[in-house]
Amino acid sequence: MATQQLQAKLVTCSVPTKNSAASQKFYNTLFGGQDFARSLNDKFESYFRPISQDGLTLSIATRSNDREPITCIFAVDNLTETISQLEAAGGKVVQNSTALPVSGPAQAVKVFQDSLTAQKLQPANTLGQWATILDPDGNYLGLIQLETSLQTYFNAGPAHRTLSAAQVSAHDNWKQNGAALIK
Repeated sequence: MATQQLQAKLVTCSVPTKNSAASQKFYNTLFGGQDFARSLNDKFESYFRPISQDGLTLSIATRSNDREPITCIFAVDNLTETISQLEAAGGKVVQNSTALPVSGPAQAVKVFQDSLTAQKLQPANTLGQWATILDPDGNYLGLIQLETSLQTYFNAGPAHRTLSAAQVSAHDNWKQNGAALIK
């Protein structure tokens, strides 16, 4: 039985870069806004922004070597539109939109479908559409447009992508008053 209290939680997704301005433009296009702030470190250039109410942040840091990888998967509302916007911001599609069918042993599929039904969600035969894209530095990231009923299942609907007023205020305060002290 899985524990309800996790001992670890993802709090940062770090993206290595050789060109932080291009990376900031790309990820600001993905999330909206112009919200990167300089991180508190005067010896290592990096920038961050909150990307969820539960404290998850995205950071962009100077690449330490060419093999430094990252791959994050982001749920989006409209895969085609998002890909188009990211290509315009310097992204390059690696894998075009592909369906993600629910598959596996019949017993496992039944457990999955039953869990959706138990949550009063419509059972689905596909998770949605998936694509991979490279950011301006060549980092892979995945994009998924989840089936509507699965947005709730994965906590990936619009209601789950809202920053709190306290996060926005603290971040804006840092951008206006603290980041200038690090340069």
